[in-house]
Amino acid sequence: MDRCRREIAAIEAELLAGNPDVAGLCMALSDWSAELRILEAEGSQRAEGPPQNRKIGGGDIAVASRAS
Repeated sequence: MDRCRREIAAIEAELLAGNPDVAGLCMALSDWSAELRILEAEGSQRAEGPPQNRKIGGGDIAVASRAS
């Protein structure tokens, strides 16, 4: 997540400095922002515990286990 934040800050600095590649920088900003959201969501899911302990839409998630 730290790398995402550093990359986002660098891209914002480039935009503010007047870098003419606005489209490319906006695409990069979008990509790094999406990556940060994914990582943050994964982190909050880990904090909630294993899937069998999480709720979706008010109901329990059914976790099927396979016997090996």
